Amino acid sequence: MTVTVDGLARIDLAGDLDLLTADCAGARLRAAIAAGPSRTCLDLGQVQFIDAHGLAVLIEAVAFARGKGVHLKVANINAQPRNIIDVTGTGNALGIA
Repeated sequence: MTVTVDGLARIDLAGDLDLLTADCAGARLRAAIAAGPSRTCLDLGQVQFIDAHGLAVLIEAVAFARGKGVHLKVANINAQPRNIIDVTGTGNALGIA
């Protein structure tokens, strides 16, 4: 996690977000969100693949953030992850259009 001068935190994810990585990624996201400021950006620019498990991690992270009073913005979504989000109709749950 990187915190900028204006108090916005950025969490960068990289690699695949799938069955093998979901539990670890979810735990790390919750820890970063809990430790961060009230405005956080989850940058998916280096994530090339997401499956249903990874999508669940993202939805749970957004819900966890909301419960902590943190505004979590999901940004920089590559083609395959964007396609999964679009096909499943989970953009609203993630706070993206």
